[in-house]
Amino acid sequence: MTQSTTVETITITRPLKVIALICGLIVIVLMLLTLTSTDWLLSAGWRQGLFSHCIAVNAPTPLPFNVPDNGPDCYPTREVGYIRVAAALCIVTLVTDIVATLLTGLGLRSKDQRTKYKFYRVAVYVMLLALLSLLIALIVYPVCFAAELNLGKLLTYNYY
Repeated sequence: MTQSTTVETITITRPLKVIALICGLIVIVLMLLTLTSTDWLLSAGWRQGLFSHCIAVNAPTPLPFNVPDNGPDCYPTREVGYIRVAAALCIVTLVTDIVATLLTGLGLRSKDQRTKYKFYRVAVYVMLLALLSLLIALIVYPVCFAAELNLGKLLTYNYY
């Protein structure tokens, strides 16, 4: 009689990888809401997002930033550089997060340990890129907005 040994391979999925996948999916939903929202700037009867601004029915005039009052509706956003930069960075964040979430899912699905490790490592770097682009957008927008407000105050003071 010959002896035989059987080797069983058990794959243990670490909860951190599953949590990363769930967080990636949550970020995708939140970034879609962020990109479609018109609540980045709020004023009485007026609100602005990254791609459009909306005027309410009885909005007091003059509207902020010399926006023409074309009646109550939503219109394309103002042509200001910092709004475009913030929108582009938010789109980069969304795309990179989708890629990183996909790579994390592929890593969870893979049976080969080397392939799994490569997927996870690339996903971490892509998530860091997404985080960096979002942080830059969240710094650029309010800083440039505050500078635009100060410029408006200086122009107003010079007229009086």
